[in-house]
Amino acid sequence: MRFVKPALALYLLTTSVTCCIAQSPGVPALPSTDFDYVAYAVDNLPTYFQPGTDVGDTNNTPADNPITNAGATLGRALFYDQRLSHNDSTSCASCHKQENGFSDPEQFSIGFEGGLTGRHSMGLSNAMFYERGRFFWDERAATLEEQVLGPIQDSVEMGTDLNQLREELAGTEFYPVLFNEAFGSAEVTNDRIADALAQFVRSMASYQSKFDDARAAGNVGSPAFNNQLTALERQGSQIFHGAGRCSACHEGDAQVADLPRNIGLDLDDSEDEGAGNGRFKVPSLRNIAVRDGFMHDGRFETLEEVIDFYSTEIQNNPNLALTLRENRQPNGDPIQFNFTQAEKDALIAYLNTLTDEAFLTSELFSDPFVELPGDFDGSGLVDDDDLIFWRTTAMEGSSFLEWQQNLGRSWQDVASSSSIAAVPEPSTIALVSAAFICALWRGKRRDGF
Repeated sequence: MRFVKPALALYLLTTSVTCCIAQSPGVPALPSTDFDYVAYAVDNLPTYFQPGTDVGDTNNTPADNPITNAGATLGRALFYDQRLSHNDSTSCASCHKQENGFSDPEQFSIGFEGGLTGRHSMGLSNAMFYERGRFFWDERAATLEEQVLGPIQDSVEMGTDLNQLREELAGTEFYPVLFNEAFGSAEVTNDRIADALAQFVRSMASYQSKFDDARAAGNVGSPAFNNQLTALERQGSQIFHGAGRCSACHEGDAQVADLPRNIGLDLDDSEDEGAGNGRFKVPSLRNIAVRDGFMHDGRFETLEEVIDFYSTEIQNNPNLALTLRENRQPNGDPIQFNFTQAEKDALIAYLNTLTDEAFLTSELFSDPFVELPGDFDGSGLVDDDDLIFWRTTAMEGSSFLEWQQNLGRSWQDVASSSSIAAVPEPSTIALVSAAFICALWRGKRRDGF
């Protein structure tokens, strides 16, 4: 058990036998039949996301770790589980929030001990559509499977020792079941943790926005496509794909670059060179309007600030991308688009068509964890171990009565993410056991234990 603190104060036992203890990270309230991630993120992708298209051909899913329903279900639990941090306070979802396109509205994210990350949390929408398959802003991780283990071990972000984590996950009631369903045995390994998390992240395909409705009607810029947009959105599309050169980096129907780029954020890129020479990964623009933080360092708070930067503030450093130079020449000056206010408004309107409300609210990607009252040690089963944990800790939490009423309940009894099913009356054996343990505890207190 991690971070079980010694008693800080004497317990006051009354007839209600209440106590302040630590809350467990909860248990996953999963559907009886796994959500169909394969249908959502593989079989039912729109035609322009399928293999043979400019998006589909960039899919970085490895042959040895395809998306499976059981694997992504396990990944969902891991993604939202605070057990993955050293002090059970922080999950992947703490920094990658669904309502923000799995980014963080804050400039920098708060780690498990209150420290701040060095870079802004990248949005995860359509992460599987990047042919290079590299991750982090500086692309230091060669694969998504490598990347997902990085924050878990990072000294600021989650601070966990993987050996300790494996033991903790294996010690729960639910993870051995989920690992067995995903991989054919209950064994918890680093590779399996990574594979499941990667499957879940790759399943985050975003393709149900207004842009997609227009794209389903016709190719970008065609009359059929334009007829689905407002006049302002059409103007924004024309700028985005034309004079604004946005699509030179944010390519294709997933709006993602094929390589990291230097976009002239600074004259001197030596402080944070990213992938080298001030180049950083260019994530998909899907759900960009709900991210509330932009660039690798989150320096811009709004899309208006981003467009102002591209309009007049691109800096002339030696490694600036050619697409942002006059005439696209190595010696060309940084381009000054000098967008009018009307053009800025049009660009923002078009970028808003990339917001996918169905994705941002889908239960497939939501937090599955709920409280199981009485499960004080977070094992997923209310048993005598929880009573021992309750009486040997002094952190904020719930009461002995919760344990008593829920004795014998497990994570599999949790019927939904919003409620706990009715709890049966505790058995006589349970009551006698509880009374005996409490009496023993009181006796040890009198003896100075």
